[in-house]
Amino acid sequence: MPGKPEPYEGHEIIDPSIRDETVKALLEAYADEWIAGYYYMLTSTLIQGPQSEAIAKHFQEEAHEEITKHATAIADRLQQLGAEPPKSFQELWALSPCKYPELPDDPFDIEGFIIAAIKAEICAINQYKRLYQLTHGKDPVTEELAEELLVDETRHRTELVGLLSREGLERLKRELG
Repeated sequence: MPGKPEPYEGHEIIDPSIRDETVKALLEAYADEWIAGYYYMLTSTLIQGPQSEAIAKHFQEEAHEEITKHATAIADRLQQLGAEPPKSFQELWALSPCKYPELPDDPFDIEGFIIAAIKAEICAINQYKRLYQLTHGKDPVTEELAEELLVDETRHRTELVGLLSREGLERLKRELG
């Protein structure tokens, strides 16, 4: 196809019946990783108050992992399948099924920022579960990638929950229903 990169190693083992749906799910995941990375970096610059420096550092590290590890791995798999990652931030936003939860207006509401990130991680976990189930036994390369990303996103969620106070945990439970 003109304008699309040629697929290379790893494309030939995908079940053709799931190729288009897999590419769509990977494009969505790619978008979510970039959006999460942006919001994590933004959070690291916005938050203020007690422990904000340590928490900002945590968000910077997560932003780095979302973009340099996750988005890069997904982009590699997309190219293996002959697809291109989005070329604009508008396209990333449009593709993202998770978007990003609204951030607090108050920069001292550190737990509100953490809760927004937990919600984003929960959405990512659900997306990678779906990708894993879609590709299980039909595309071992993407299946393994989904499993690795699922492990990372679950770790991120657990670490973020660990940053909450008792009151923050209660707030999270209320907001999650």
